[in-house]
Amino acid sequence: MQLARKITLPLALFAFVALGASAWISVRAAVSLHHADLEDDQRYAGRVFLAALERERARGTLEEGQQALLAAANKDTNRATTRILPFSELKQLEPSQLDALARGEPVFELDVWHTAETWMPVTLTNGQPGVLWIHENLAAEKSALNNIISNHAWSAGGLAMLWAVVAIWLGAVVVGRPMRALAEKARRVSKGDYSGPVTIGQADEIGELAREMNHMCEELEAGAVRLRRETLERETAMGALRHADRLTTVGLLAAGLAHELGTPLNVVSVRAKMIALGEVAAPDDIRASAEIIHQQSAQMTRIIRQLLDFARRSQPAMSTVKLDELVQRSLAMLQPLADKAKCRFVAEGLAPETLEADPNQLQQALTNLVVNAIQAMPQGGAVHVSVARETATPPADVGGPPVACARLDVRDEGPGIPKDVMGRVFEPFFTTKPVGDGNGLGLPVAWGIVRDHRGWISIASPPGAGATFSLFLPLERVA
Repeated sequence: MQLARKITLPLALFAFVALGASAWISVRAAVSLHHADLEDDQRYAGRVFLAALERERARGTLEEGQQALLAAANKDTNRATTRILPFSELKQLEPSQLDALARGEPVFELDVWHTAETWMPVTLTNGQPGVLWIHENLAAEKSALNNIISNHAWSAGGLAMLWAVVAIWLGAVVVGRPMRALAEKARRVSKGDYSGPVTIGQADEIGELAREMNHMCEELEAGAVRLRRETLERETAMGALRHADRLTTVGLLAAGLAHELGTPLNVVSVRAKMIALGEVAAPDDIRASAEIIHQQSAQMTRIIRQLLDFARRSQPAMSTVKLDELVQRSLAMLQPLADKAKCRFVAEGLAPETLEADPNQLQQALTNLVVNAIQAMPQGGAVHVSVARETATPPADVGGPPVACARLDVRDEGPGIPKDVMGRVFEPFFTTKPVGDGNGLGLPVAWGIVRDHRGWISIASPPGAGATFSLFLPLERVA
């Protein structure tokens, strides 16, 4: 309705002004014409009066005829007065008017809305020059003109008001109602509801806008369906990719586990053989051997279960994660791989930071970075892992203001990352490792997991000083 008012009210005001101006011009023209008629009428009456005087003069009855004519002219009228005056009494006239009378020209003077006067030269009965004065009162004309102006004003105002009412009603129907329907549709679209096309039966710009909005909603709905389908496909593909990466890591761990399981199996075998051959007969010795067999079996079960839990495909599930405990579990699982590669783990300042995350995915990301660090040191070395709190500014591709993060660093003591390789480390299937040591998925999968947690990974690799991968994970809730 506001748009309709903005359009129709100025038009109504313009119509009122236009009608008023037209009425004023008409009145002015009528008044000018009336004044011209007054001048013509008075001059005509004056010429008739003078002609009658001349006839009386020719008859020799000028004085009696003049009196009779004046009496007849002033009879039964309150508006007009006719007199014959000597020049000596014309003191109210201007010198230019007196000169005109002296030349035999009539003089007309109008006091608007009050009087109209005409002076015409005449010869008096005594032979002296004089004037015929015709005076008319315009009070009746003024009253009539006021009535005309009032009628025009009421007519213009009434027409303008009627036009405004009709225009506002049409604006509300043609503009206001359709625009409210379009606004309601826009509000529903902003909330993600693309259903229910807006129906406007107008073959104008607003109707075209409604049709285009309906078409836009159809396209948006189709796009939303495609986006949901593609998102589901992407999530499925990412899940399969991450699971494949887990299985690759499991394969790397298997060799280390063979050595880790070898010692407990030998102990179990020897103790069982001793019991079977009767080499231990005392109840206490048998009980001790059985206890050793139980301990070694439990250790093997723990090692194998850790590996199976890591390899198992699981659905994403957000929960409260303590980063220090997650780091310790991950390093314990990877210890056999580190031992085989002659590497050691150094946990530096594991701050007890807590955040909302998927523990399995976060463990996979950390595992990939630690495995990458181990493989970066073929001759062995130390893998440094730390957890700290830091307020960091997201990179340009993430965007946003500085945010409190849990920073998880994984640093190796290898040769570092060449500058020409630094920009490609997160490309899927890109690897500089020998065949069999990697498939180029570890770092891309870790990058994807961290991005899913609204975080990012930065790399620092000074020449010859190893490489540090830093995971920045925004803290949603601190325990």
